[in-house]
Amino acid sequence: MTNSKRIVPLLLLCFCMSSIIAQDQKQASQDSIVKHLKISAFPVAFYTPETAFGFGGIGIANFWLKNEKRETRPSSLQLGASYTTKSQILVYMPFEFYKDDEKWRLLGELGFYKYFYNFFGVGIDSKEEDEELYEVTFPRARLALMREVWPNLYLGLGYEFDSFSSLKIEEGGILEASDVPGKQDGTVSNIGLQAFYDTRDNIFFPTKGFYIQANVFTSSKILGSSFEYSKFELDNRFYQKVGKKQVIAANLFLGSSSKSTPFYDLFYLGSDRTRGINNRRFQDNSELSMALEYRFPIAGRFGGVVFGSSGTVAPAFKSLSSSAYKNSGGVGLRYIINKRDGVRIRADYGMSSEGGNFYFTIKEAF
Repeated sequence: MTNSKRIVPLLLLCFCMSSIIAQDQKQASQDSIVKHLKISAFPVAFYTPETAFGFGGIGIANFWLKNEKRETRPSSLQLGASYTTKSQILVYMPFEFYKDDEKWRLLGELGFYKYFYNFFGVGIDSKEEDEELYEVTFPRARLALMREVWPNLYLGLGYEFDSFSSLKIEEGGILEASDVPGKQDGTVSNIGLQAFYDTRDNIFFPTKGFYIQANVFTSSKILGSSFEYSKFELDNRFYQKVGKKQVIAANLFLGSSSKSTPFYDLFYLGSDRTRGINNRRFQDNSELSMALEYRFPIAGRFGGVVFGSSGTVAPAFKSLSSSAYKNSGGVGLRYIINKRDGVRIRADYGMSSEGGNFYFTIKEAF
C-alpha cells in the first residue's frame, strides 16, 4: 500500500471521530430523560481491502426488555446501511435479546448484501497471482434461540440462510475452470444445534471471562437448500485484564465441513481473527487459527491494540496438523463511542508475508 493510500484512511478516521464526538454530546442530554435506553446513531465511513471505502450510517440501541433486572446483560439491536466505492450494498441488522434473567437468548442477524469476494483457488498452496473477484447478491438470516441449562451454559437451535443470485465470475478464470460446488446461483439453508458457554463481563468490550461456542449444522432440502453438506465450528475466546486497564484477548477457532460445501461457505483465512491476510486468501473445508491481542488505553476515549495470528486451512480435519501455517500481525487504534457499553471504533493495520491491509470499522474483532 502506498503512502498516499495510507494517509487518506487516517484523515477519514479523524473526520469520522469528530462527527461521533458531536453526536455523543447530543446523546448525553437525552440520557437524562431516557434512563434505561441508550441509542447511538452516527455516520459510518470504513475501509477494508474487499470494499475499499464505504459510507453509510448505523444505529445501536442497548436496552432491557420489560421486567428485566438492570443487573442483567442489556439487549442490543443494531441497524446499518452502507454503500462502497466498489458499488457494493450492505444492509444489516444484528441483534441480541435477553429474557428471564438471561435464561433465554435470541441472537441473530438479518441482512441484504451486494458484495464482491476474493477467490484465489482452494487450499493452502493457492497462489497470490491467481486472485480474481466474484460478485454475488443475497439476503441473509442468522437465528439462534438459546436456553440456559447450567450456569452460563446455553443450548439451542440455530438456522442459517443465504440465497445467492446474480453470481458473476470472471470468464476464463480459475473459478470458472474449477469444479467447486456453488458456481451457479443457489440457496444455503442450514439448521443445527448450538451450544455456548459465556462468562464475559461485557458484550462489546470484555475484560474477563470466556466465550466458547460450538455449532453443528446440516443443510436441509426441506428448508429449500440447494446443497447437501454439514459443518462443525468451535470458537473459543478468552479475556483477562492485566494491570489496571489493559486486556489480553485470545481466540482459538476450529472448523470443518464436508466435501460438498459450496465454495462461498468454505472456511478461510483473512477474517477478523487473521487480519493482515487478504480476505479469503486461503480457503478450504477445514480451518485452525489462533489469534492474540493486547488492548490498552492511551488517553481519554482513545486506546490501542497489538495483535498477531497464525492459521491454516486443509481439505480435511485430519490434515490440519500437517498443513503449512500462515502468520500475520499488526497494530490498531480505538475510540470509545458509547462509554456505558464500551462500543468502540477500530482502525487496524495488519501485515503478512504478502503485504499489509488497512481496516476501519466498528466493534472489536473478537
